[in-house]
Amino acid sequence: MSEKIYCGNAKIVKTQHGDLTKISMSKDDINKIVTYMKQEKSDWINLVMKEKKSPVEGKPTHYLEVDTWKPEKVSEQNVNKLAKAIDADDSLPF
Repeated sequence: MSEKIYCGNAKIVKTQHGDLTKISMSKDDINKIVTYMKQEKSDWINLVMKEKKSPVEGKPTHYLEVDTWKPEKVSEQNVNKLAKAIDADDSLPF
């Protein structure tokens, strides 16, 4: 899935004990996450918190996005090519 899935807001709140990150999500945001997880047949999800480009005083300063990145699948043919290239250069530089 390559389209971005936005799912909530966040705000950094300064307290006497340090900064806290307050995250807010609506029922619709949670439903987006559940739908994505069902489509991907996944029991796990990663979210990315990103700073808004133009934060407004008193409003959320960050937003949340589902991390949809997946590693490229490596074919067995490519693995074999890489293994042969490594075997071909057995010389050590020292």
